[in-house]
Amino acid sequence: MKITLKKLHMENFKKVKDQTIEFGHITKISGQNAVGKTTVEDAFMWCLFNKNSLGDTKFQVRPLDAFGNPIDHVEIKVVTTLDVDGREYELTKVQKQNWVKKRGALEATLQGNDNLYEIDGVPKKEKDYKAFVAEIIDEDLFQLLTNPQAFVNKKWKEQREDLMKMIPGVDNDTVIASNPDVLSELNLALSIHTPEDLQAKVKKALSEYKKKQTEIPARIDEVRKSMTDIDIAELELQKNDLREKIIAAEKAEDDMAEQYEVFQKQTDHVMDLKFKLTDIERNANEENVKEKNRLNGLQMKLESEIEKSNAHLKILYGNKKVIAGTISAYEKKRMETLDEWKKINAENYADDLEYDENDDFCPVCHQKLPDDQIANKHQMFEIAKTERKNKWQEDHDCRLEKTVKEGKHYQSLITSMKEKQESNVWEISEEEKNLRSRKEELENVQKDIARLPDHVDLSDNEEYQQLVSEIAEKEKVLQQMNSGTAMRQQLKIKKNGLKDELAIVEKQIIAADNSDKEERIGQLEAEMREIAQNVANEEKSLYLLEQFMKAKMMILSKMVNEKFGIVHWKLFDKQVNGAVVECCECMVNGVPYSSLNTGHRIVAGLDIIKALSAMHDVTAPVFIDNAEAVNEYNIPAMKGQLILLQVTDDKELKVEREEM
Repeated sequence: MKITLKKLHMENFKKVKDQTIEFGHITKISGQNAVGKTTVEDAFMWCLFNKNSLGDTKFQVRPLDAFGNPIDHVEIKVVTTLDVDGREYELTKVQKQNWVKKRGALEATLQGNDNLYEIDGVPKKEKDYKAFVAEIIDEDLFQLLTNPQAFVNKKWKEQREDLMKMIPGVDNDTVIASNPDVLSELNLALSIHTPEDLQAKVKKALSEYKKKQTEIPARIDEVRKSMTDIDIAELELQKNDLREKIIAAEKAEDDMAEQYEVFQKQTDHVMDLKFKLTDIERNANEENVKEKNRLNGLQMKLESEIEKSNAHLKILYGNKKVIAGTISAYEKKRMETLDEWKKINAENYADDLEYDENDDFCPVCHQKLPDDQIANKHQMFEIAKTERKNKWQEDHDCRLEKTVKEGKHYQSLITSMKEKQESNVWEISEEEKNLRSRKEELENVQKDIARLPDHVDLSDNEEYQQLVSEIAEKEKVLQQMNSGTAMRQQLKIKKNGLKDELAIVEKQIIAADNSDKEERIGQLEAEMREIAQNVANEEKSLYLLEQFMKAKMMILSKMVNEKFGIVHWKLFDKQVNGAVVECCECMVNGVPYSSLNTGHRIVAGLDIIKALSAMHDVTAPVFIDNAEAVNEYNIPAMKGQLILLQVTDDKELKVEREEM
């Protein structure tokens, strides 16, 4: 949509008694301070939205007398002529004072103001008038598109929210892919929770762990204070006596050693044979295990390559969607340029200039002029007529040439993007081919693993079968030998009885001991070490999430700043503790907007308006206050209308127009 201010008529508006201003593509309104430059913008905004150029609804509209008092009994009138996509509308707003003479009063009193509205000369109710203006354009958007300072004057969170609307969302996989070596650990967690929820969860867990860290030392101190010092000397004497008796029982068991040695040698021989049997089994299965390990390693490698290939394909498909959308946008722009060319090409020169026959007579005596003077007048008329037609044709050809140039530019961009599209299609095809190949190879490896046996069959191994037979015979002989088992059993029963008594005494010692409390202290210390590890784990997760948010902000910043020319947006900041926080600050060549001079602020504001106009596909008249701070060479090319309010030495308001 293209909105152009064609004409503005003011009556009794602030200092203006009666004035009409016609506007061109570029209109310069200049003069000394307080001659009425800002009044023009105030009247325009008041007519449309009942606000001044600063967005205030309460401001002085009525003219003042020499003493600064409002002048009563005059009507305030503003008529705005707008061109909206080639259709002209005349919007009229009139404010009248409502004077009422109450019963019994000698004079009428002012009861407020009444506003009257018209659209194309047709009276309208206030709500219908406002609805009509709102259908043309939203008030908030209109403020942003007409005032270079409007966007940066918004709260930074609102600015940031509007900037985020200019770009598509960024998914977690894209952010992780920007730094996979660091951020890949977050894959599983981010598949379950959003980054914000996960960060909140980690912070909560970290807070709870740190709270426990401060509580456990106090609990340990409490246990230490409850420990007692009890005399257990007598119990220790009983314990030592029982230990001596146990030693004596064990010595009696040793006396059975000789008989047991013979039996043990035979047992050891059987064990040696069993070890040989195990060696044969291990050697036979060694190659089988090696092959299984090799195939398992190959399987893991293929699974990893398949996972990477799938991730790469996801990125390529995302690029495919972005490229298609860009081509569609450029096609739309190219068609709009073609439509504009057709519209201009269809225009024809209208020759409506006719010679006034009254010019053949003397304006004083009304006598017909001599033939040579009449001939000269006719000749001058024809020259003026030809010059007018030639100027129209020159302007017409210039506009055609401009649309052709724009069309070729968009066609060039489309051709470039289609080359990228072909490259993207080829990459997807190659990656899908590689993915199929790896999946087929993985399937074959899994089949090979399934065919491998758990154990090698040794039924045909003669040495193995001989060892099995020899072991069976040796074990049969051992069963018939006397190993002194019965005597050892009696000694064992006696020894176990002594040990049971010793256990009772030791329990009594423990009951009077502080070892349980020491054990509790050990448990608390182990718990404190575990919590410290948990704190470290959560702090690592928090660090990874901060790196994730930083990477995401970098991607978003790049996408946003690609929409602008000279303006760069700082969308995140790093705190002293290393945490990344959201912000929104307008920068030009590394200098914050707040530190720019007036001229650079205006240029930055125009750059923002260009981006917003492109986003919403709307152009509107741009009022540049303090325009004397910028030069024609540093004002960016704008598609919409520019109205420059400049401070000069002129004592009266001066209006100059420039067309396309």
